[in-house]
Amino acid sequence: MLYRASLLLISLLSADSFATTLYGTVELTHLSPTQAESTWLREKQVVPRYPMKLAQKGIAGCGIFKVNVDAKGTTKRITLVNSVPKKVIEKPAAEVIKEWDWTLVEGKLPANEEKLIRLDFCLGASSEEEANQRCKQQASIACE
Repeated sequence: MLYRASLLLISLLSADSFATTLYGTVELTHLSPTQAESTWLREKQVVPRYPMKLAQKGIAGCGIFKVNVDAKGTTKRITLVNSVPKKVIEKPAAEVIKEWDWTLVEGKLPANEEKLIRLDFCLGASSEEEANQRCKQQASIACE
């Protein structure tokens, strides 16, 4: 019995060492208003999380979203404008956007704001640095 358990453990460890690690990253682009012109900015200016549903399916692509933020800084509506692949990115990306908290830019008056943002989801690189480079390249081409 101990022999079988040891053999199973060795098999699992060996299989794990041959597993390929795929790196993924997300690139956020403020299309309009630009980040400098915005009334509302994301509270935490960190790279959005890669949606687990997309990563598990090995899906990469881009999406352009219209995001409505009200005068209180609450996300009211998220609308998909375009995506590649079509419609697959909409739900997981919208879940990421819904988690964002908005903060009023210093010196601006609270007002409703319609934002047009682009999210690029990039997978398949052999390092984080390579994933970031790929995503910057992807973000420079049309999302249609």
